[in-house]
Amino acid sequence: MKKSLILILAVCMLIAMSGPAIVEGSTNVYYYMPYLTTVSGAEVYCMASNFSTDDVTSTTFAVMASAVSQAPQTARTFPTINNIAKGRTQQISFIGQTVTVDGTTQVVDLSSDTGTNSSYGGTLHFSSTGSTGINCKTLLMTCFQGNTSPKRNLVGYICEDDSTSGPGNTKNVIGY
Repeated sequence: MKKSLILILAVCMLIAMSGPAIVEGSTNVYYYMPYLTTVSGAEVYCMASNFSTDDVTSTTFAVMASAVSQAPQTARTFPTINNIAKGRTQQISFIGQTVTVDGTTQVVDLSSDTGTNSSYGGTLHFSSTGSTGINCKTLLMTCFQGNTSPKRNLVGYICEDDSTSGPGNTKNVIGY
C-alpha cells in the first residue's frame, strides 16, 4: 500500500511538472503611463506588439491622476475591434483628450477625466482569455512623444503583469 501511494504521488508530480502551463481565466498586462498631457505638441504615440500565441481580448484605459482635479479612475473600454490580435502590432496614441488606435479611430474620450492643457497619468490594461496568456515579455510596447521628427523617446512608464514568468516564478515588473 505504501509503495503504491508513493508511486501515485510520483506520477502526479511528474504530470504537474511536465507540459505547458494552462492559464485558467484571464491574464493581464498593465502599462502605467505617468507622463501624459493634453497640451498640443506633446502627444504620445505607442507601438504595442503582441508576440504571444493568444489574442488580446479586452483593452481599457483609466486616468488615475490628473493635475487639474481628482481623477475618476474609471476604466474606459476600447471597442473589441481595436484589440491586438496575436502576431500584430498596433499604434495607440494619446492626443489631447482622446485615445486613438492606428492613427485614425478615436476609441476613448477622456474629456470628462482630464482638463485642457493639463497633465495626467493612467493605466493601459490588456487582458487575454487564451490558453497561454499574455505577459510583459510577450506584449511589448514602446512610446514616443511630441510632433517633431524624429519624435522623442518616452521613458518612465512601467509594465506589470499577473504571470509567473518573472524572476523566481513571480510577476514581471519592467521599467522603460
